[in-house]
Parts: sequence; structure tokens; C-alpha cells
Amino acid sequence: MTTGFYSRLRDARKDDDQLAACIERVVNQLEDTSTTGDRPGMLLGKIQSGKTRAFVGVIARAFDRGFDIAVVFTKGTKTLSAQTVARLRHDLRDFIDDDEMLVFDIMQPPGKLTKSEQRRKLVIVAKKQAKNLERIIHFFDSDYPDLKGRRVLIIDDEADLASVRFVRKKDQPDIEQGKIAEQMDTMRRLVGKVAYLQVTATPYSLYLQPDSYDAGEEEGYVFKPKKPAFTELLPIHGGYVGGDDYFVAPIEHDPRSFLFVEVPRDEQDALRRPDQRRIRQERVLDSPNTRGLVRAIMTFVLAACLRRWQQADAGEKMQKYAMVIHNDTQKAAHAWQDQVIEWVFDAATDAATNHPETLRPIFDAAYADLKASIEADRGRIPRPQEAFDMFIEGLQSGDVVRETVNSDTAVMALLDERAELKLRTRFNIFVGGNILDRGITIPYLIAFYYGRNPKTMQADTVLQHSRMYGNRDRRDLAVTRFYTSRDVYDRLYTINEFENTLRGAFESGAHEQGVVFIQADSANRLRPCAPNKVLLSNVVAVRPAGMYLPTGFQTRSGRELAAAERELNAIIPSGARDKRDFVEIDRGTALHIIAILEKTLEFSDGEFEWDAMRGLLDYYSDVRDGGDGKVLLLVETGRKLSREKSGDKSGLSIIGGGSEIRRLVLDPLRSKPALILLQQEGTRELGWSGHKFWWPILAAPGTVEPCVFATKVVAD
Repeated sequence: MTTGFYSRLRDARKDDDQLAACIERVVNQLEDTSTTGDRPGMLLGKIQSGKTRAFVGVIARAFDRGFDIAVVFTKGTKTLSAQTVARLRHDLRDFIDDDEMLVFDIMQPPGKLTKSEQRRKLVIVAKKQAKNLERIIHFFDSDYPDLKGRRVLIIDDEADLASVRFVRKKDQPDIEQGKIAEQMDTMRRLVGKVAYLQVTATPYSLYLQPDSYDAGEEEGYVFKPKKPAFTELLPIHGGYVGGDDYFVAPIEHDPRSFLFVEVPRDEQDALRRPDQRRIRQERVLDSPNTRGLVRAIMTFVLAACLRRWQQADAGEKMQKYAMVIHNDTQKAAHAWQDQVIEWVFDAATDAATNHPETLRPIFDAAYADLKASIEADRGRIPRPQEAFDMFIEGLQSGDVVRETVNSDTAVMALLDERAELKLRTRFNIFVGGNILDRGITIPYLIAFYYGRNPKTMQADTVLQHSRMYGNRDRRDLAVTRFYTSRDVYDRLYTINEFENTLRGAFESGAHEQGVVFIQADSANRLRPCAPNKVLLSNVVAVRPAGMYLPTGFQTRSGRELAAAERELNAIIPSGARDKRDFVEIDRGTALHIIAILEKTLEFSDGEFEWDAMRGLLDYYSDVRDGGDGKVLLLVETGRKLSREKSGDKSGLSIIGGGSEIRRLVLDPLRSKPALILLQQEGTRELGWSGHKFWWPILAAPGTVEPCVFATKVVAD
């Protein structure tokens, strides 16, 4: 007797027990629960965390349980569609070879299906695009009407907003998304026995809002999406590298603390449009407007050399490596960046060939950088001269391949048999825009130069830019670098916090009570916020007992700091300083303290959302049911944190390792918001302006639901 589809697939792929159990739970719920486009089942995974592997397993297990046809909807690019077909054919090849399954793109069918082919299990891939949907409808309605009686599983891959109907905006053409939803309805009416599963990493705001939100006086203000029929979390496998690696609090002797390399925003702006007054060919290796890019490229070449040396030393296969430069969406910008990169390599290759010692300073900086993280990872590294020789040989070899990837056509030519970007040589550099955003897998990616400014981007879009996430060798992580501006890094940190806050709500079951979305109106009154209105790169997400605090600032003049100190002396309760315990103050006093401190800090790159700090404090102290308008205050002096180490947006290293203070702040039973004031010495030796200053931190109660405060929303 032939064994089941999934048991055979699992044996071939060696799926672990956690993934197999997840797949079984999903299929059980698809059978037991009525699912539709408006009430889908939901499989949630992190970016690049194996979602395709999971839904292929779901298809196989569903076929075991009597489903006959799977229709997989992908995002509307030829590249992603081709990648999905290639992945399905790869994973299901044994069943295809044995004539048990047929896998094809709806726009490229294998000819008229024979009777025997129609009796096989069918897997059909279609883009979420009007013509593809029309072709699917025609397939069931006209080409093969007998298939309408079969059990069909719809997989909506990278679902995000796919089941939401949008209204037409004033003076804009019809939004295709609404048309697609309509066509999906038509298809469901044609096929009587349908189960519906959405697979995504970024759908949270669509359905985490509590059902009981009151729209208030503004009719129709609050968006009330229907929650999924069920939600299943894809387990995070042991080899996954994601946001928690890139955006961890800086910890000494942790190789991940070296991942982020700050690039001036002026440099990234200089790469957006041709301007030889800012970047000149003859000075390309030492121009201030290319310093970060040159460092990124040269460090990438050395990093690949070092990893290959380590692999050879351990008797392992030597790998090829990739770098991505994703600074813009515009093709004109890509052409300019490609020109600058060509100048960089021409200059570096010429120097390596004719005057290698002139590259010694660039090499020394890259070697010192990589040596620190490799040693933190307890890895081996060759001696400097041996590494220098490898570095020079790499530049001389002509083995560095550059590809500009800014269209479907360009990507399709670069894909391997699994529809992943093919690495041709030891050193592969891809320059590109949106086409690299979603679904494209880039193996062995160890350098990512990212210049997109996400101020007005949705979080799902920004997260999908994170091609550096995925199943990565942890030893590669020690030589991996992420080059971007502090402003962009902080926003990506915020988005990662948002993702973690909402995923945590699922893991704890808190999503049954909802995640609160709020904003302040023009009069600073708090009101519910529609999740579909949120510009998710402009949110403040706070978990229970989580902290919100300014980072990346400099202090103002001594005169302004002294004036603030006099005001604070008048309102901070006597005996509160260095008590190592909370004292209680009213909300108005807490807001007054924040207003004073707002005038003492300045931000050169980006801003801090003071309104969010005020709004969250206001919400936690009064708006919540049972709030009494009181705030807990903790005041500590004599702190000596250096400005260099002040970028921890989690707040954990800012409050310090003292168990007593941490216990108070992180107490899960604390029911009131806490305002922590840490007086820093602020000396010039520590990188500050030379004057004492106060650092404010807001800590959410430990007993509240996750909260998302919107600092900006999409206009109606």
C-alpha cells in the first residue's frame, strides 16, 4: 500500500517534529472549521522562516485527507510566481515523476489535461492579478467543469491585505485589490468545497484589534476587520536568523553586536542621483560620500575570503557569498550606483594589481572589524598578512560579479533551478530595488547596504526588505554586516518591536483580548486608531513591562540643563532620589517632568516621539479601566553611561544590570506605569556635552495588553 503524501515528503525533506505537528494542526483545523476569504485560516511565520516549506507540507497532508486540488496565489510578480512553481516542483518531484501530481502555472498550463491527468492531485499557481484570476475562473468554469465538484484548498501566500476590500479613493482609478477579492468570491462560488489558508509574516494589524472598540462620534472611523477562523504560528527553527539577531541590545562579546554599521545619511543621499561634485571617479576610494559604501564592499570581499579560509581549514565545502545594495527603487539611481561601484572596483583592482600596499589602510580597518566579531564568536582567523594576500588576490581575480536587479526580466535571468538568486562566483553583488523585496531568496548573504528611508512605508513592506533574514549559518553571522543610517536602523528596530509585540500576543493568547491601537487627536485626546490607517514605520509598540525611551541624542547647553534642573528640583518629591524604590506621583506631574526634559535633548538624525511617551503615559494611567491617574516614579543619580553605548532602544542596558532596579521595572505584576529618571554625569570624556542631564524612560505596566501608539496615520 502506498504511504501518504506527507509522510513520504517528510521523510525526503527530514521535517522536524515541531514542523510536522504544526502542519497536522493546520490541516485538522481546515477540516474542522469553515474558512473563507473573509474568515481565512492563518499560518503566521517570520520573514524568510520557512513558510513555503510549511505550506507545501500542508498541501501534501491535505491531499492525504481527501483534498484534490491546491490553488496557490502569489504576489503579483513573475519572479515570485516562477519561484513558487520551482519550489513546488522541487519538493513534490517524486510525486510528479510517479504521475500522482501535476504542478503548473495557470498562465502556462501543460496543454489540455487528459482524463488521467485530471484524476491526479493538481497544484495550480496563480499571481494575485486580475488576468490570472480570470484564467483560474475559466479553468474551472469552462475548461474542466467536472473539477468543480472536487475539494479545493486555496493557499494565499504572502497574504497581508489580500482578503481586505478597499474602497475607491477620490480622483484615483479603481483599486485592483478590490477586483481580486471579487474574483476570489466568484471562484469560491464555482467550487463548492473550498478551504482557505493565508500564509504570511505581516498581517497583524488586520485582525488584532478588539471587537469592542467604540468608534466614538466619528462614524465609521474605526476599521473592524474580521478575525481569522483560526491562527497557527509557524515554529521558528534553530537555524533562523532574524530581527532579534539584528536588533538585539548591544551586548559585549556577542558577535551580533557588530552587525550594524552606521552610514551617514548624506552618503546615501549622494548615491541617489548622479552628481560628480559629490562623488568623483578619481577620489572614489577616499571620498566622504563613498566611505561607507567602500567599507561595505571591501569588508564583504575580505569576509568571504575569511569564511572560505575557515571552511577549508575545517575540511568543509567552500561557499560562494552575496552582498545586496538596496538604496533606491528608481532605475536611474541603480545606474548611478552601478557606476560608482564600478569606479570602486576599477580603483581597487588597479591598486591591488599595481600598488597593493595603498590598500593596506582599507584592509586594516576591515580586518580589525571582522577579527573582533570572529573572536567574539570563538572562531579562527588567519594572520593579517595571510588575510591581506587573500584579499588582494580576490580583488585581482576578476571574480567579483555585479548584477543590477530592477525588473522581473532581470531577476528571471539570474535564478537557479530552485528560483533562488544564483551565486556565480566567490563574490556576488546585487544592486536593486523593489524586485528584491519580497519572496526572493538570496543564499549566503553576508553584507546588506540599505538606504531606503521607511518614514512613510508600511511595516509589512519594510520587513519584506529584510533579505538578510532566513536560514543562515551562525558562523556566517560573525562576518555579516548591515550598513544603514541610524535613523533607518531605529525605525527598523521599532518595526521589529512591533512584530515581536504582536507575535507575543499570539503566543500568550493575549490576542483574544486584542492589541490596543491608539493615537492622539489634535487636542491630545486619546482615541482608538484604525490599524489599516497606521503608517507602521511610525508606530510605538510597547509590550507589558516594556520600555520606551529616547536614544541617539545629544544634550543641550549647560544653561538649558541648569534651568531644567531648577524646575525639576521643585517638582521631584523630596526623598525620591536614590531611594531605589518607586514613589507615587500624579499624572500631571509626570507629564510636566516630560515637558521639562523634552527641552534638554536634541536629535541630529531622526526624532523621538515625545507625544507617544505622553500618550502612552496618559493611556496607562487613566484611560485604562481602573486607572487612577497615578504614575510610579523612580529617580537614580550618579550614572556614567557613555554616549557610544547609549543606543539600546530596549532600555535594558540603560537602566543597568542592578537586580533591584530591574526587578522593579520589569515586574510583571506592576499595574501602574512607571517613569524612570536616570541622572547621567554627562562628561565630555563620555561623549556628552559636559553637563549632568536626566534620561527619562517610560515603563508600561506589567499587567496590560500590548499597545500600539500611532504617531502618524494615513489621511482619509
